[in-house]
Amino acid sequence: MFATRKTAILVKLEAAYGSDATPTAAESILCSAPDIQPLEGNQVERDFTRPWFGSSGQSRVENYAMVSFETEIAGSGAAATPPAWGSLLKACNFSETITAAAITGTAQTGGSTTTIKLAAGASAVDDFYTGMTLSLTAGTGSGQKGEIVSYNGTSKIATLATAWAVAPDATSGYSIGVSVMYTPNSGFGTATANTSATIYFARDGVRHILLGARGTVSLGLASKQIPKFKWTFTGLLGTISDTALPSVNYGGFQTPDAVSTANTTDLNLHGYAGAVMQSLTFDIANTVIHRQLVGAESVLITDRKPVGNVSIEATSVAAKDWWTAAKNASYGVFGVKHGQTAGNIVGITGRNIQLKQPKYSDSDGVVMFDAGLSFTPYGAAGNDEIRICSK
Repeated sequence: MFATRKTAILVKLEAAYGSDATPTAAESILCSAPDIQPLEGNQVERDFTRPWFGSSGQSRVENYAMVSFETEIAGSGAAATPPAWGSLLKACNFSETITAAAITGTAQTGGSTTTIKLAAGASAVDDFYTGMTLSLTAGTGSGQKGEIVSYNGTSKIATLATAWAVAPDATSGYSIGVSVMYTPNSGFGTATANTSATIYFARDGVRHILLGARGTVSLGLASKQIPKFKWTFTGLLGTISDTALPSVNYGGFQTPDAVSTANTTDLNLHGYAGAVMQSLTFDIANTVIHRQLVGAESVLITDRKPVGNVSIEATSVAAKDWWTAAKNASYGVFGVKHGQTAGNIVGITGRNIQLKQPKYSDSDGVVMFDAGLSFTPYGAAGNDEIRICSK
């Protein structure tokens, strides 16, 4: 007899595709709702013709496994340190960029309560700072903070999620804080190290090993709930054996903040900063396939079409004309910040969002505006439709 609650999941990125990375306690995943499909794949009918009725039996022609679980959304505890779920994002075709030192400068003339013109030497790359936190450290507006939802590398103008009380000017010193940024990539194939994972799924004495695993991820923020990532990984079938439960160490996972007015701030949807949000979902929607031919077997991510949903209190058309934005398939920014303590903040930003299928719903007798979200690439190089920033 096995106890369902006695389950451990260990995940470690692979230096060589499909080669057991041997995860240890340091790679333990603190999760909920763990599930495994231990033997997936196709079977073919043998389909004999004989002088009697009856099944001919089947032959298995494909074997792989799938694992799913949820993790809480929280930072790493230190702003420039990758969070414990960072390796999971890498196995879902995300790139990791660490900004280990604050970026400082003095603003130029030309800012407003919702924008700041960064120093002449600031990056010339569009959206280089998008998703990061900017603080005014000296001069006019000193002490104010804001979340960057877009950045123009030519004009040096950074746009903020919500308005400041005082517009910065040429006396305003600023600092863009340290962070770990995750953005999707379009890597394809098995040659690149640390883009696949070995997963040990241990359930009270029976251990399933998945090799070369890659996956997809969604997330949800809902009022009065703990925010969570939901992960699904597909992997090559490794060994299944009677093995004692492994030692675990969950020290890298931090206690999350509940989604609330105090903890979840800087919401900007299509340039509107006054939204009262009930829930938000996002799904990277990777296409994950198990590919088995003669001479090669792998799990590949072959496409993605990120989508989401948002539910906010309905507004007047004068406050924000959502209907025209949806009808015209207009593009706009999205941004939200969850957590307020450095090291335990996660920001989610989308630069090029369309609203889909808007409708009304009811919540506690209050009219809500619900809409689907389509996250699309913005820059010339793509791979920028979503940014997940631990800071």
